[in-house]
Amino acid sequence: MTDEARAILALNDRGGYTVPTGALYPFQWNWDSAFVAMGFATFDIDRAYQELERLVEGQWNDGMLPHIVFHVPSDTYFPGSEVWNTHHRHDKKPTTSGITQPPVFGMALRYIYEKAFTTGREDVLVRTRLLFDAALRSHRWWMKARDPEKRGLVAILHPWESG
Repeated sequence: MTDEARAILALNDRGGYTVPTGALYPFQWNWDSAFVAMGFATFDIDRAYQELERLVEGQWNDGMLPHIVFHVPSDTYFPGSEVWNTHHRHDKKPTTSGITQPPVFGMALRYIYEKAFTTGREDVLVRTRLLFDAALRSHRWWMKARDPEKRGLVAILHPWESG
């Protein structure tokens, strides 16, 4: 990874999660975070895992990983958490949007695990297993909620869900 790419990640780091750009998109995005985590894995395994762990904080009880996790309040972004009105979904978790993005979380987790495994660290399996459970729940959600005809072909319902 280039020094410039690392500098951009550092600039957009919000303490465990990364925003696409501070002014325009000041929250954590599902799709973006998966790819950001893969970038972090090339030089900072802990930070790569943390990116996915923070994303999972917004996972719904039914397994859906929303496209935005609102870790902090903001009056400058529209549509914010008050528009999505997802406060009711579960306790003690950040608010989120009500739609998702393509399921790239599992792909990112595998990439990070493969990078981390070579380090010989003992915590790699524990962290991967916890995130694997989240990935599995997400994929099961896709098959249940977005493949109603059981054809193995999932669908998006909102244009923003395409990533």
